[in-house]
Amino acid sequence: MALRIRKDGRILCAAIHAAEECDTYIPDQLHYEMSVVHKVIASEPMERHAITGQWWWSAGIPADVEVDPFYLHNAGDVPRESARPSPETEMP
Repeated sequence: MALRIRKDGRILCAAIHAAEECDTYIPDQLHYEMSVVHKVIASEPMERHAITGQWWWSAGIPADVEVDPFYLHNAGDVPRESARPSPETEMP
């Protein structure tokens, strides 16, 4: 899914949060690269993420946030050539 970066710096799931003036839109493919391939952003387990829809820079996750274990693995765990979203999952 795509992301929205608010002017206050919060990174939010675009599927859960409506667009606001001055948002920076991050499309699906770049979000995938950032979260799955490079793991520079992370989120909570899906049960919580579905409620908050928030992401954090991996180096700046607040101490009270439970990160989904997927994002705790090394970025090198996903081969780059297989880490591409299919055309069916990309948004126009």
